[in-house]
Amino acid sequence: MSQYQSQPLPTAAFGHYLLQRTAGEHLHPGEPMIGAWAMKLDRLAPLWWDRDIVRAASHAPLAWIYNFFVRFWYGFLLHLMPRWFVVLFMPRIYLLRPYGLSLTRRAYRALRRPLHGGSLNGDEGTTAWQFWRAVRTTPGEKLRADHDYFTVLLTDRRLLVLARWTTMQHTQHYRAVPLYELPFGSWWLRPDTPNDVWAARQDLLFADGSWIALDFEDSAEREAFRNATAGR
Repeated sequence: MSQYQSQPLPTAAFGHYLLQRTAGEHLHPGEPMIGAWAMKLDRLAPLWWDRDIVRAASHAPLAWIYNFFVRFWYGFLLHLMPRWFVVLFMPRIYLLRPYGLSLTRRAYRALRRPLHGGSLNGDEGTTAWQFWRAVRTTPGEKLRADHDYFTVLLTDRRLLVLARWTTMQHTQHYRAVPLYELPFGSWWLRPDTPNDVWAARQDLLFADGSWIALDFEDSAEREAFRNATAGR
């Protein structure tokens, strides 16, 4: 059971104080918080496709046709109706997320990949692979191949990865789900992270030699994470 409610918020911890409040619910008794950060997987990290879902979708052409016309109708409505009307009376439309990636994003990934320097290095079963899979398969995110948002809670004992469903939830109090945990001494900051001008990137290197690229909300958050982990 969490002891967070009986402990005061750390005054010197890194990260947004509301994010600290959410992540703090997962502290162990007497465990000090170093910081909490809103992160996401690098934009070019491999996707995750549930084989059962893909197999079922491949045998459902009628469902494809139905979904196409439904989305076309939604787009037609959004084009004709005032935005305030849709927000007030049809908010569910803005919550719909397509399965997979748009053609624009697919093209963006294809163009950047040769010059990117890699996003993930490690075969199935390595720590980097397990980290990546835990984020991609976040509970509650069904039919998503590209789910990449998460929260990192850092203490002097471990690095805990928590679920974060949308990009705006780093400034809200929500119920986060633990996804993956790493003890200190099993990971480091990768010193030869490629220079990526499109992202505030930092790679994590694991004890088994695998690594994964992470993207922060901005460069200030990335530098704060580097400072918090310096010398560890």
